[in-house]
Amino acid sequence: MTILSMKERLSQKDHLIGGFVFSTDPQIPMIMAEAGFDFAVIDTEHGLNDVRTVQHHVLACQAANLGCIVRLGPSTLADTPRLLDSGVDALLFPHLGLSGSGSQEAIRSTKYWPDGDRPTCSGVASAGYGLSNFADRTRLSNNRVLNVGLIEDKEVFENIDQVLDNLDVDWVLPGPGDLASSLGLHGQLTHPDVVNAVETIMLSAKRRRFIPGAYVNSADELPAWKAAGARFFVFSIDYKIFAKAYKTAIGECHKALDGISSSTE
Repeated sequence: MTILSMKERLSQKDHLIGGFVFSTDPQIPMIMAEAGFDFAVIDTEHGLNDVRTVQHHVLACQAANLGCIVRLGPSTLADTPRLLDSGVDALLFPHLGLSGSGSQEAIRSTKYWPDGDRPTCSGVASAGYGLSNFADRTRLSNNRVLNVGLIEDKEVFENIDQVLDNLDVDWVLPGPGDLASSLGLHGQLTHPDVVNAVETIMLSAKRRRFIPGAYVNSADELPAWKAAGARFFVFSIDYKIFAKAYKTAIGECHKALDGISSSTE
């Protein structure tokens, strides 16, 4: 099976829809594939995934022909080259543009010379375990690897044009949760100030030919963000979707039983 890169997937469709995977269970992305999602974002910032569980997720995504992005966190930024060696070809960098975040430095390690400083090893999955022409693999990897910048801080948003002029990413995703917190609006993702910040980031990204995306918690939000130029959407978090489904299920159970008395003999 030919595994399409995230860039190739978007080139074939008008938009892509994925979702965060916080769970360490690799069956979750397989369920997402069966349900019709385009990609999964394996989370190592807030979820309990590490390099080993990410590898399991990546293999599951490949088996299910599901696109895969890995969101890095403070504990995994240094593992960027190892994740790429294991077969990851799309990475989401948190707090991009924020001084001291380490994301911009990590981005350099996603590409081989002359485009970056990624360490060289031919005995890994991404290089065909030494059975492929390594020079060909390096060129292929440099073309395939997708870097997505997560913009989620007030000081970055306030200087977004200058920040984006100096970033080496392909796609840009505003992070409304952290943006809201940095604006003193914890949890208020639909507050006008947060919406304005997201819109401003997307417009700045489009002007620089970055592909913008949007994080949403409801399908009702999709039309407006698509009209604003978003081409990829991250729909909620697996645990939140499960929680909502369980909440709905127990409500339906109580409704079905409401008013029915248990028979006693």
